[in-house]
Amino acid sequence: MTPWRRYLLPQAANLGMVYLELVVHPQHRRRGIGTRLLEEVYAAARRHSRSLIETETVRALPGGVARDEAGYRYLTNRAQQPGVTSIRSRCQLGDHSGDDEATLAEAWTHADGYSLVQWRDAAPEEIVKDVAALQSRLMLDAPTGDLAVEQELYDTDRVRRQEATELGLGHRSCSTAARHDATGQIVARTKLSFETNDDTHARQRTTIVEPAHRGRRLGLIVKSANHAHARVHEPALRVIDAWNAEENTHMRAVNAILGFKPVDRWSVFQLSVHDSNG
Repeated sequence: MTPWRRYLLPQAANLGMVYLELVVHPQHRRRGIGTRLLEEVYAAARRHSRSLIETETVRALPGGVARDEAGYRYLTNRAQQPGVTSIRSRCQLGDHSGDDEATLAEAWTHADGYSLVQWRDAAPEEIVKDVAALQSRLMLDAPTGDLAVEQELYDTDRVRRQEATELGLGHRSCSTAARHDATGQIVARTKLSFETNDDTHARQRTTIVEPAHRGRRLGLIVKSANHAHARVHEPALRVIDAWNAEENTHMRAVNAILGFKPVDRWSVFQLSVHDSNG
């Protein structure tokens, strides 16, 4: 496998950032290749007036499956420290369909006055404004540790552009939202995404509940219902992966109820362009 790197320059928010993926196969390590590739990205960041390069690395959990930790060691050996670390958990869907039904039924006893809205890919026009508002709220609520992250604001147009981009890449999604029946407002939402040519594996994306509607198990309800929704429309689905910050104990507990089990941990680093050589 040839060493490679890919970087993205965000255009709507976090305009001082570069998002980096960099991979060097073990056979090609210890030759300075990774360092040269990283230096190229530093140079690109300067050309585009970006101040931070963000990248993530994987580590094994204590007693867990072994992981290639070369990236983590490379960065920490150079006095870099992760800004936030997340636990990746995995749900084997086929083992929990019956449990999900019982979990959902019990959770609904705490959520009188709410109903579900479900869709695939693009959000229905009548709720897209509420979906945008929830997405804007996400960065206020999601644990970001010591990362320098700007709040990303979403409106209807940005939601539609993001949906179009995902569809253009061949990605699919299943979403479930909770609607407050008295007001008609969408107050909770979750999403599973599927990448091109992989019908068996989904990634857990956004899960958010409006603060005024918390304490009614809406997060658990929309996630459990969305698993059932995905099984109907993606019958080959077998595995769902979710990433949650270590300190996000509430959502990790919700995932555990749904059958998710910890797999490994992912640390996000932000590298200062101004502190680099060259």
